[in-house]
Amino acid sequence: MEAELRQVLGGELQRRHGYGVMEGKIKPVHIANALLREEHQCVGKMSDLKHLMAATASRETADDRLEAAKRMLERNRERWGRLGEDTNLRRSALMTRVLPLLRTILATDGAAFGKSPEFSSFSSPTALTITRDPSDEQAGTFVHRLWSRAPRLRVLDLLRTLTSVDDLLTNTDDLTAVLIPLTDGTTPLRQDRGAPEPAMVPLTDVEKRLRDAARDLAAYEEKVLPNPMATLQRIVLLASISVFFHAATRAHEIARLPRRVLLLDASNAKSSTIADVSEATVTTLFADARAYMAHTLREMLAATEGSRRGRKRWTADPERAVGEMLKSRTGGKVPTNLKEVVDALEEIEGNDADVGEELPVRLVSLLDGGNGRSLEGFIRLLGLRCGLLYPQQKNPHKRVVPMDRTLEVLVASTFDLSGPPLEFRDFLEELYRRWGIVVGGRLEDARLLTDAGAHASSADLTDNAGRFLTRLQSLGLARKMADSVAVVGLMENTDGT
Repeated sequence: MEAELRQVLGGELQRRHGYGVMEGKIKPVHIANALLREEHQCVGKMSDLKHLMAATASRETADDRLEAAKRMLERNRERWGRLGEDTNLRRSALMTRVLPLLRTILATDGAAFGKSPEFSSFSSPTALTITRDPSDEQAGTFVHRLWSRAPRLRVLDLLRTLTSVDDLLTNTDDLTAVLIPLTDGTTPLRQDRGAPEPAMVPLTDVEKRLRDAARDLAAYEEKVLPNPMATLQRIVLLASISVFFHAATRAHEIARLPRRVLLLDASNAKSSTIADVSEATVTTLFADARAYMAHTLREMLAATEGSRRGRKRWTADPERAVGEMLKSRTGGKVPTNLKEVVDALEEIEGNDADVGEELPVRLVSLLDGGNGRSLEGFIRLLGLRCGLLYPQQKNPHKRVVPMDRTLEVLVASTFDLSGPPLEFRDFLEELYRRWGIVVGGRLEDARLLTDAGAHASSADLTDNAGRFLTRLQSLGLARKMADSVAVVGLMENTDGT
């Protein structure tokens, strides 16, 4: 029953949110690929790249890899110059060094598989290598739709300019220059004329804040004019962080659970009071995800055919209701084996618990151990992969310790860094307002954490805020002024007085 339950719950969550959360494979590179696909409305023509992947696929035989390399050379030998002239292709530099190196570059983010680009997302800064990979499950489409709503955000124009196939010879980065010979231009996406346009429902409060974050990041990028690759990385990282926070706040915005607070751990210690409290705030976020899945299941069961007709509440015959729900949403027959439901009901009744409240919780627990294949797992994995949560290892206990690039993006998307600096305390107010993150530098932080069941002393929180400020200084995003006032911003805008 687990597979059917994952299918129907996953379909409902995707319908509600616009992206899937039940497969446990989401990575920023998947979101980047889909975001570019939506912006450019094209995919790359990659015949040579397909041959390259087949020629370097680890599961292919040596003879098959060799034949793929030969087909690639036969298509356009002059592209490879002297590399394609070696008479002993099997032992050539092309086969042993160049092609494996190119594959390593394309698979830097671990999303290039097998011998075809069709289901791979490449670590590439150009629209020439966009694929049809569906691994993002519409998360990239969700971000593009959010950013492109009127008024369209400038961040998309930056993204388009950085990855455009126009003027490649005069305006390109080194990596794109290496990849150009593997591509043959782009082909437009086929449009499904019968598909309805998505309804432009009003933005939620969280979605408004996410648009504000993208607006502020674009202002930062236009101000600092950094390496184009760095700008592209930050845009993709913000897209991933946006999906993380959107998914993590569904319990609040839809199920009406309390707005949660996350404590950023700047203690630089494996074990500390601050680390423990940060871990507790993340654990609460995961618990909310499970509660929201149970809430969704409860609503789905209440909408079963018998309940809709007013015959009986679904709790009068919960086994029948679960079977009917699975049947109606999978198009199959009513499952004959609902042993998990029967076992859960026996235990619930034995504990004299409320079936309506407890059964959806028990059903959700069936999904939590499947390699992250649940909303909780989605939040956990995406938080790790966009550098927000730590540690990266399989340790189930996570806390908020953003990597330097992630912290830079959080700061640049919290307020307009292209304008005057903010006093540190004002910045902390904005950080909480936009992202729900605290560091301990406000009087309210201790109360918020205590209300969340995660108490830390004022001394520990003050020390954590000081360490956080020091970290911002090391990134060039903060300064302590002569009058002991600290400010956050682009420091070339300050005169030190």
